[in-house]
Amino acid sequence: MEGSDVDLISDFSKHKTKHELIESAHKSREDLLQLVRKGEQKSVAQYAHELNEYLRQDTLDIMKRIPRNKLRAYKNLLLSHNTLYSYAAGKGGLSSWQCHYFSEKYAIMVENAKSISELEEIHKRMLEEYSDPSIRFIKLEKATIVEKVEHFITMNFSEDLSIEEMSRKLHVHPSHLMRTFKKEKGMTISHFRNLIRMKEAKELLTNSNLSLIEISYIVGFANQQYFSRVFKEEEGVTPKEYKRNNSK
Repeated sequence: MEGSDVDLISDFSKHKTKHELIESAHKSREDLLQLVRKGEQKSVAQYAHELNEYLRQDTLDIMKRIPRNKLRAYKNLLLSHNTLYSYAAGKGGLSSWQCHYFSEKYAIMVENAKSISELEEIHKRMLEEYSDPSIRFIKLEKATIVEKVEHFITMNFSEDLSIEEMSRKLHVHPSHLMRTFKKEKGMTISHFRNLIRMKEAKELLTNSNLSLIEISYIVGFANQQYFSRVFKEEEGVTPKEYKRNNSK
């Protein structure tokens, strides 16, 4: 891509006809989706800042689509973009499960947002996560059993898969899988999965208005009570206490 990435969106500040602005908007969106697909996270972050500035100016009257309800208009825009980002990231190697998980998570976060500033932050985080190259498909042919387990759980932590199901997918005997993982990591596979779930839960508690029931569901727990108990065991505080102490 030639020139500065942010120039593509800064272009909107120049005097153009409505037709030219619409064409520029579509081109910029396509360029942004290409960056998401390629996992060029740094360039995407620059885009996100410029895009928020553009939406504040609302040159194309996007925020006026729903009279007297700018918040709803912005939510509708982000919901549609969430789908586009998920598709682009999938084309760039993000697993189908991860695309589905992010899409569901951000759809819920957008619907629960209470302000434009919160939506702007959600949009920023959405683009960061969809364009993160570190979570894209990686070749595991030479990976150890433990590395394969870690990768599998990281990609599927919200799924309630048994050790037997995991073993079948990784082509390893369940007993050997559990024994090898415990010996190398010093913890059970279930404990490791809970740690990954707690990491995601802490992010949602800190950066969203989602209820505990919604967060429990998103990170893979069947009910809020079990989620709260595991969270207290791992973090030393309840989810409510954590949120109160760490919310921005």
